[in-house]
Amino acid sequence: MNNIINYYYGINLINIYEYKNIISFNYNGVNYYFVRYDRDKNIIKSLLNICVELRNRGIFTNELVCNRFNKYLTPYGEGFFVLVKENVREHKIDINDILYIQNNTVNIFFDKNLIRTNTIELWKNKIDFYEKKSVYLNKKSELIKNTLDYYIGLGENAIMYLANNSVKINNIVLSHQRLNDSRESIVFYNPLNYILDSRARDIADYIKLLFFYDQKSVESILSIFKYINFSREEYILLVSRMLFPTYYFDLIDKIIIFEEDETILKKIIDKNDNYINLIKQILYYINYSLRMNIPVIEWIIKK
Repeated sequence: MNNIINYYYGINLINIYEYKNIISFNYNGVNYYFVRYDRDKNIIKSLLNICVELRNRGIFTNELVCNRFNKYLTPYGEGFFVLVKENVREHKIDINDILYIQNNTVNIFFDKNLIRTNTIELWKNKIDFYEKKSVYLNKKSELIKNTLDYYIGLGENAIMYLANNSVKINNIVLSHQRLNDSRESIVFYNPLNYILDSRARDIADYIKLLFFYDQKSVESILSIFKYINFSREEYILLVSRMLFPTYYFDLIDKIIIFEEDETILKKIIDKNDNYINLIKQILYYINYSLRMNIPVIEWIIKK
């Protein structure tokens, strides 16, 4: 690895640290991350342009580093990696971090390569993928075999709820592919994680993070709604995103890709009833405290 970094970036290293697909090191007092690039190669320019626009708006972001061949994608192993310079140290984010980014990036630099507002289509594709993989997954894990159909059903419920309540997204902001993996990688200020989507996306992911990993109470999570000012349509989108089980599917990916033990699913599955109750309480809060009058999900309300 030292030879790769030296050859492509002219950096001589002594100590490097590797965790899964992230290689980190410190050079001249600055932290760097050599990270696998798993997105479409054609959008690297879009990510660079977003970073320029963020800096022009005075918003801190980490930086993608060009190699000595004037390329941002560096071949390594069977794929490509990107060197990320840490201008902003990753930390445990809170609602203020998310709102600051959202408030300062409304309708930022519309770039079709980064927009991910085609939610229903993306969710359908994800469910199709796991349905096609179901035979393999069922053989790989007894726990997956016993739960996959249920969580696919939750995903289909989320799609139906969103499809039946037509939503127009007016506020497109800088968002992230995921926030709920922040314990294990550079996430919030990493340009490789940037997309453009509705304000509901990051808020929904943040709530999932608080519930499943920070073990926050329902009351604590509901307090977040005092700080956001969504439209009725955005609240519908938020509820649908809460219902779609990214938190489950992401762990299946870890079991497939990183050969992690199936027990990582257990904590998620054990909290399922409480999580459905959280969605129920959020629906009540949106309709009765905020008086938004959004459609309810009958089976959740009756549960």
